[in-house]
Amino acid sequence: MFKEEKTIAVANFIIETAKHNNKLITNLQLQKILFFIQGYVLKETNHELFNSKFSKWQYGPVEKQIYRIFRDNGSAPITDEFENAYFDDNGSFIEDVPLMTKTNLENESLFNKIQALTINLLDIPAWKLVGLTHRDPSWYKDKEAIMNYSAPDYSSDEIKKCYQNSELSFK
Repeated sequence: MFKEEKTIAVANFIIETAKHNNKLITNLQLQKILFFIQGYVLKETNHELFNSKFSKWQYGPVEKQIYRIFRDNGSAPITDEFENAYFDDNGSFIEDVPLMTKTNLENESLFNKIQALTINLLDIPAWKLVGLTHRDPSWYKDKEAIMNYSAPDYSSDEIKKCYQNSELSFK
């Protein structure tokens, strides 16, 4: 088992991994990598890595809180690991945003697998990641509602299935 993470901690982990491996990452790419990591963990453990909803948007899945934090970057690469402060689920102002680590996750094996997957996903162009999410039935069955901004959020089962349908493209 593992300890559930905050979504921002996982996003920061992805950004730090990109920087450590001399890779650039945009908000669009960050959103898709978050989504596929959640799908991977759901597939492996049947539990969510973080408690967050992904909305179905025109360019694929979006976790709105993370999108808002990094949207000022536009399509430019994200250069900082995280915002210095954020509001938690209760609206309290929090500083010193946590970072997902082996210690925090309390499962070194799972952490190492997530790290390896993240590095692989960082090598895939953002638009290819978008294409993988669009290929999945969970996106294209709601395409009309997505274009009208009225689509339901992804269910955990849809996230897991989208990962499973795409995972061969990550190797």
